[in-house]
Amino acid sequence: QALWPPLLRPRSVIARLVRPGPFADKRPLGRCCGLAMAPGERGGVATALALQLLPVMLAVTALTTKGEASTSVAPSLFVAQSLLQRLGAAFVRPVVYWFFHSQRLFGWAYVLPILLVKRPLRTLLGLAAYGAIHRQRWWQVAIHKLLGYGASRRHKVVSPSRYLIDDNKRYLVCLHPHSILADGWHSLTARAIDSFEDGGNGPPGLGRKVALCFAPVIQHVPVHQEMYRDKCGAADKASLVKWWKTPGTDPALIPGGFAEAVFANAGDKKHEYSYIKDRKGFVRICLEERKDIMPCYTFKSSWMYWNPGILKGLRARISQKLSISLVAIIGRFGTFMPLRDDTTTVVFPPFEVCRYTVDQLDEAHSAYLDHLKHYFDFYKTEYGMGETELVFVGADFQDDDPVARALRRIGILSDQVTKKERPRKKRAQGLTCARISLRQFSSKIAQGVVTCL
Repeated sequence: QALWPPLLRPRSVIARLVRPGPFADKRPLGRCCGLAMAPGERGGVATALALQLLPVMLAVTALTTKGEASTSVAPSLFVAQSLLQRLGAAFVRPVVYWFFHSQRLFGWAYVLPILLVKRPLRTLLGLAAYGAIHRQRWWQVAIHKLLGYGASRRHKVVSPSRYLIDDNKRYLVCLHPHSILADGWHSLTARAIDSFEDGGNGPPGLGRKVALCFAPVIQHVPVHQEMYRDKCGAADKASLVKWWKTPGTDPALIPGGFAEAVFANAGDKKHEYSYIKDRKGFVRICLEERKDIMPCYTFKSSWMYWNPGILKGLRARISQKLSISLVAIIGRFGTFMPLRDDTTTVVFPPFEVCRYTVDQLDEAHSAYLDHLKHYFDFYKTEYGMGETELVFVGADFQDDDPVARALRRIGILSDQVTKKERPRKKRAQGLTCARISLRQFSSKIAQGVVTCL
């Protein structure tokens, strides 16, 4: 209440919110948040409103979660808590559910430029305030509880081969597939508040503490840093070795990377793409450090969002160069809310990298692909992907969609040349822009359109 004075007079706040009036920042709620917009400023209204209601959601989350195990209190208080839980589940949890998925997919990045233009001083002050408190444990725990309150309960983890995992050994945990942004994994992490605490036991169902090796900047990205805290970092060899030297913590990474996210598409139920055909770095590190791999596969996570299936190979290569996924995230009602969230993360049996020597990198990599495909086929029917085929792709993926064929006809897009066909002498290869004049370019487009018609 000290941090958010309007909670002391909710009736007045609600009356002012619903009553038509001038700019929102002249109301008590707007003065406290400093991010409200005028009624005519439509850009980012949903995110700004979520930011305004954040203290209310935090308060309801704390009250409802606190009352879940309070069965020994007075009957009247218990009834009140039960009623509050039902009201929260009906009215607050859907909002937090949307807030969780929109912000973990960087929804704040869309509204931030608008706020910088409309309210530059207040936005800069807000960013400075967030920078000052975002690494504080009380802030991280509070936001983590809020995200866990809204996260779906349908995600689950199963480990049918738990008896094959040696608790005294150290592993490299490989998460498959990347999907849009490790979608099922985020919901599991949000629900377990102590997953990445020093005294915790790691993500539920995994049975060991892990550190996510994605990117160094993840420690300062909103929503992600609140969940992962200090158990995250880069994906290079030095970072992996550092976590192996940390007692009781194994590194976890997504071998498919940004390029694999391009292939996630709810509209394609026939194929599941894994962009590790040419990725051998993680296997080489395990060979050098003599560590085995523990693969974890999240079934149906690639079906959580619709993503256009055009120019996938080209977008994957560019995504890997830019270190950002070129995807169009389209969920339920065109928002960031997933189309489905009934995913299951299955812990596959460990892959014994130590059976191979450092000189047998190609053999070890090929054996890992066979290992992953074998257990994907073994469990896919049980977890709702019976008609889906796992396909390993790489930088030589050939785009064959209508847009790629049209661009290839008019000479803008060339055929992808693999390394085996011709040695790679130049950096730029695969996408060549013909050096032609504007008139020739226009005529070629016209010829291509006529040919297609």
